[in-house]
Amino acid sequence: MTSSTAPFPPGRLAAALAACALAAGCGAGDGDATTGRRLTHATRITADAASVEPFTTGLGWRVALSKAYLSVGALHYFEGAPVTARRGGPGRGADPSLLERLARWAVPEAHAHPGHYQAGEARGQMTEPASVDLLRGATALADADAVSGLVRSARFTYGAPPRGPLAAELDGHVVVVEGRAERDGASRVFRARAGANDVTGDATGEPAVEGCVFEEVFIDEPGVVTLAVKPAVWLDQVDFAEVSEGDDGEPIDLEAGSQALRGFTRGLRKGTAYALSFAPGSPEEEEER
Repeated sequence: MTSSTAPFPPGRLAAALAACALAAGCGAGDGDATTGRRLTHATRITADAASVEPFTTGLGWRVALSKAYLSVGALHYFEGAPVTARRGGPGRGADPSLLERLARWAVPEAHAHPGHYQAGEARGQMTEPASVDLLRGATALADADAVSGLVRSARFTYGAPPRGPLAAELDGHVVVVEGRAERDGASRVFRARAGANDVTGDATGEPAVEGCVFEEVFIDEPGVVTLAVKPAVWLDQVDFAEVSEGDDGEPIDLEAGSQALRGFTRGLRKGTAYALSFAPGSPEEEEER
């Protein structure tokens, strides 16, 4: 598989996985920690704990969510370092330079941008669309086809159009979030919705987020890939003061073209809103840990 600074096209990724698995069949035995052996991983998705409980945004709003519906598309993971990774490569152990620390402070929630991201070799893919309620705990997705090797980053794709059990509730959107936001005595009951066009990257032309963090690991056995989504990041820069006060407790939509909605859609495109990890074994064994 070849490295590239551009997103790995799904068709090429599937071919690359097949080629790696074929090559591995003539190589090391199953007990060896080697790159390129075919694997299958269970996949699950959940909201991070900080978003399930009430949280405070960067603009000082205290938010409690009552709904967080998400349309999930393909999920791909790669050997390349994520967008937010420290320079210098993995495992070097050196402290970041003053310049690097200042850069991370200045742009703490950098957008995943293909110009800053080299995906490297493909390691796995889950391609079956689904729709989930992030507030209901971990939800199983389809299994992922994978090959053994180092994994450090991922590409998350919104499912458009939405499919699965919540497709009707999403009503053509890829995300629907509802909740209450409070600050300085003001209270807003809100609904934030976004369509595929709101999350489509300029470089890819797809509703996808590049360079998400996959907790660095060398995977050489079947296991469970968990995607933790962070709605708190989605809403961090939303100024709910722009939302009208409802009279009957019904949620009020963030208005099209408003700064509030733009803050929300920027949050949806942040790579830091999606974090992946791997655990060996079965989903049942992972639950017991």
